[in-house]
Amino acid sequence: MVELHKLEDRIRDFINSPRKQSNLLEDSATWNKLCSALDLIGDTQIAIDAYPRLFNIQEEGVSYLIVYGILQTLLLQQDAAKHIGDALNFKVKLPKALEEIRVIRNSAAGHPSYQRENGLAKSCFITRMSISPTGFELMTVYSGDKEYEMRQISIPVLIEKQQSYLGQILSKVILELEKQEMKHREIHKDKKLADIFPRTINYHFGKIHEATYSRNGFPLGTPNLKIITECIENFKDELSIRGEWGVYESVDYHYELIDYPLKRLKAYFGGDETINEKDAYIYASFLSNQLKSLQGIAKELDEQYESAP
Repeated sequence: MVELHKLEDRIRDFINSPRKQSNLLEDSATWNKLCSALDLIGDTQIAIDAYPRLFNIQEEGVSYLIVYGILQTLLLQQDAAKHIGDALNFKVKLPKALEEIRVIRNSAAGHPSYQRENGLAKSCFITRMSISPTGFELMTVYSGDKEYEMRQISIPVLIEKQQSYLGQILSKVILELEKQEMKHREIHKDKKLADIFPRTINYHFGKIHEATYSRNGFPLGTPNLKIITECIENFKDELSIRGEWGVYESVDYHYELIDYPLKRLKAYFGGDETINEKDAYIYASFLSNQLKSLQGIAKELDEQYESAP
């Protein structure tokens, strides 16, 4: 049986990836619901894992607290799984076995005094002498001529069923997230981001540096700076096409740093006499270093697109 906390962590890995998270954050209510539901999966699992340590308690009152608490915990965990699917636009239908657990919770610890079922009123009772941390006898009486029912409820059995079925539900959510991610990667993986930066990029920067030595070199600097500018713009455009522009802090950081020296170099080669040769050389060197960082990021993203999520 797959441990639910591992499935929870796997879902978190997907939704915290920059592109997916950026999309989800566009709807803050949905994002908050998703995060709360994932927390609830983990929180309730901690409670369920601690539950066996209470098996030996014999006090009647404490047994009621344990039974009420664990049944409510099971319901909360089911609701969390449904909300995870809902937030991610995956339809989650609880199987009959989990619906039965909800019925038991409602009958014993939710609305035992009065419910309607198939047109009949029903009331439920826990047989006090039967209660223990691990279970109880549940009596249900109906209006009209329908016979009353007696059921022996084993909470460990309910937990085992729920862990199995919720594991299947969350695994299906993960499978759908994997399919979505693989589809996105398949669409874009053949367009290499690293190819946006030509192999001759060092040559172009060499010419830009050379052009900063003297204003006579401006005709050499302008066309090479244009090539660098096109690389910067094309990388941004390709990230935008993939829905990944503005989602990577590292990329945002380098683009913010690039903006100023790029403008100053354009101004310098445009004849701005307030910028001297040494300043222009420093701007060119700084710009070159930033482009190397972007090339490294492009290579990492290409490798990511080639791999399985």
